[in-house]
Parts: sequence; structure tokens; C-alpha cells
Amino acid sequence: MEQLAKLLELNDIHMFEELNDAFVCNLNQDKVLIIKKITTLQEVQDLVYTLPRLKEKLREKIINIQNTEEVEDLNLSKFLWDMYVIGLHHIEQEEERFNEIDVAKFQRNRFVARKIIIEYINDEELMNQFNQIVLPERTLNKILETYVTQGFDYQPEEIEGLLLQIDEIIKVGE
Repeated sequence: MEQLAKLLELNDIHMFEELNDAFVCNLNQDKVLIIKKITTLQEVQDLVYTLPRLKEKLREKIINIQNTEEVEDLNLSKFLWDMYVIGLHHIEQEEERFNEIDVAKFQRNRFVARKIIIEYINDEELMNQFNQIVLPERTLNKILETYVTQGFDYQPEEIEGLLLQIDEIIKVGE
């Protein structure tokens, strides 16, 4: 799991026995990602069903002190709102992909947490899809960094195109 977290460039990783080979990551102090390699959609559903019982344990480990000072009693619905359960399905052949309709239906069900399924063939595809679906701001940051380091003028059309793409990805995820 540590190798996977490193590949996805994630820090602040926590492991919980109850989450069966999944790891938890607190991202930007507001998003909570729970990531697991899967072979069936049911594995993600089983993981989702364990989350409400782990509220206090997760809260102790991943919510920063500043947030808990500002919001002393975080109710369950608010706690689960910015939680993303991400199932990573490694496939070797196209026939191994999950049924698209089942995945769409599964992802639309927002009970407990937002669910994202990423199917990939290799690490590069995993990284690209993860960044595009979960952290689209990474792509925008890289482009803006290139402008600064190479002394280019900002290209508003390119930035606008990226922002539209990020907006479309967010709408699809909802």
C-alpha cells in the first residue's frame, strides 16, 4: 500500500485494521480519500458500510487540530460528505472491465461517501486517471508552473480549456 501511495503522490497515509487493505489519506485538510485495490464492486460497498462505525477513529487520525477546534461536534453527515472511497481495479484485458452501467449506477449512489472506480492497465494509466478524476488541479498546477519557470506568457485559451475539462470531470463525478 505504501508503494501505491507513493505512485499516486499521496502523503499523510493511515492504515486501519477494519478497512481490510485500504489506506486513508487526508488531502488538503478537507478531502478524505480511502483507497483500495479491488477485484469486485462489492469490495468497495463493503468498505463503505464500515465507515460510519469508524467516524471517531478516523477523526482522531486525520482531521487537523485547527478544524476540530473550529468544529467541536462534527455530525456524521458532514463528516462523510468530503469522503471519497476509491476502488482501483487493475485489468489485463478489456474483458475484465466492470460493466459500465453497473459502475455508473454504483458511483451515483452517494450513500455514506462518494465512490469512484478507476480501471487501469498499467501504473501510468492509473496515475493519469487518478489525477484527472480525483485531483484535476494537479494538471493545472503543472501548466501554470511551466509558464512561470520558462517565462512564458499565460495562454488564457489553454487555461480556460483545462478549467472546462476539470468542470466536466467534476460534473460527471457528481
